[in-house]
Amino acid sequence: MAELRRTQKQISERYWSIIGRYLKLHPWRLARTLVSALAFFGGIAAVVLYQKYGREAFFNSGPLSRNHAMFANDCKQCHDADAGVPKDGAQLAASLKQRFHNGIDFAAIDRKCETCHERHSLHEPNVVENRSCSACHMEHQGPGPMRAVASFNCASCHNNSEVMEASAAKGAQMPRDAFHLRPHSPQQVVFELPRPPRGYTEVFESFWNDHPEFQLKREQTRDPDVLRFNHQRHLTGADIPQVNGKKLDCNYCHKPGIDGRFMERVTFAANCQACHSLQFDIKNPEMQLPHGDATAVRAYLHSLPTHYADLAVKKGIARPEQIQTFVAQQISQLRDQVRSGEELERRVFFTTDPYKPQLGVAGTRAAFYGCAFCHEVKPQTALVPAITKPVFVDRWMPQSPFNHAKHVGVKVTGVSETGLKCDDCHHATSSRETSDVLMPVKANCVACHSPQGKVVAECATCHKYHAPPQNVAMWEGSQRPGSSASRGAEAARTLKDVLLGSRLTATR
Repeated sequence: MAELRRTQKQISERYWSIIGRYLKLHPWRLARTLVSALAFFGGIAAVVLYQKYGREAFFNSGPLSRNHAMFANDCKQCHDADAGVPKDGAQLAASLKQRFHNGIDFAAIDRKCETCHERHSLHEPNVVENRSCSACHMEHQGPGPMRAVASFNCASCHNNSEVMEASAAKGAQMPRDAFHLRPHSPQQVVFELPRPPRGYTEVFESFWNDHPEFQLKREQTRDPDVLRFNHQRHLTGADIPQVNGKKLDCNYCHKPGIDGRFMERVTFAANCQACHSLQFDIKNPEMQLPHGDATAVRAYLHSLPTHYADLAVKKGIARPEQIQTFVAQQISQLRDQVRSGEELERRVFFTTDPYKPQLGVAGTRAAFYGCAFCHEVKPQTALVPAITKPVFVDRWMPQSPFNHAKHVGVKVTGVSETGLKCDDCHHATSSRETSDVLMPVKANCVACHSPQGKVVAECATCHKYHAPPQNVAMWEGSQRPGSSASRGAEAARTLKDVLLGSRLTATR
């Protein structure tokens, strides 16, 4: 039998019965409503009252880093209490819209940062839009040092083709003085390659995958030094005599500096003279030519009688007639070797292969007869020959804070199980030309600095970021119309680039 359907009146009465139950005052429902309203409006009132009269530490989202710990109870050092607070409904709507589309505005906090960190240039000047300080340097993450900037912060731009295209276009319109504002250490010769036409705007995700090859290797850079040196022969040559009973190795010439980060500069007296004698007279090894000044060398040769007389005194010859006889004998035997004073001077300056075993004994030190064996020597009419000064580069990658002390002797799986050696990265034993730039390729670094090598490979590991304020101010001043630096800097650099194919600078 079919079920009887309810009439419209019956349905209406049922709904009114249900509504009546909800409209009827119920003590538990009333209590729940009042508690909810009290919690909502009480919370708003508490925030307002606590903001004005409460302790600021209540709003602290976490401990400050060690460098900012002194501001832990003084929030206004970084936060402006009135910044961003809407004064009316229109400002509130505009603030909510800005937050919804662009996120939190850190401009007020950035201005606070700049009260201490004055005139920081956030990045290279071709950056299309500088990011906030707080985007990379995040506070309230716990005590201790502030967390290092993570690579994903850098990749947000450097792995974005649109951002890099815009940066390349902007950089093409800027003078070269606007870039490379990081200072170099005093007393260092620094090798800087010209900035690429598009700048450093290649898109990549990580160092170990698609980071570009180092510019020195990518552009097959050559060392501008004209001093002749063959690493392979010095390190592996069978005819190279031992020094202090040991075979030559990298550490004989390249010694770590005081802090261990970089190497001390190679000098002739400390590293070369033990083998490359300045002796010009086979029978008198005590007679040594001066080094480093062609004028002093010629003056020495023109005053040989005086130097032989001094040698006689050192040998214990005291009587004047005996000294004169000794000097005459030495000049005579020297003339037998070189025939004339002009010939001796020519050999000293221009002989390119003077080394011959002394007394027919192989492996002994050879007499010195020619500056041109190592140096570029150019004759000048009636003047002292011009000897090109060697260029010893102290820093090949000036933007990288490399530290030798952290790398020497480190064991690397698949590279050096007994400890990392100089030749593992610099490959000196295969270099025969001075023009070879013996710097590592990217693959040498990736062997360790990658997930496989298990050594940190963040961008900040190798790259500096902020330019010091004094350098930024110096560049800005040089660009003012009429300044002498603005007029002359470009011409000087252009000439240097033509001669060396790079920027070779030294602070002396």
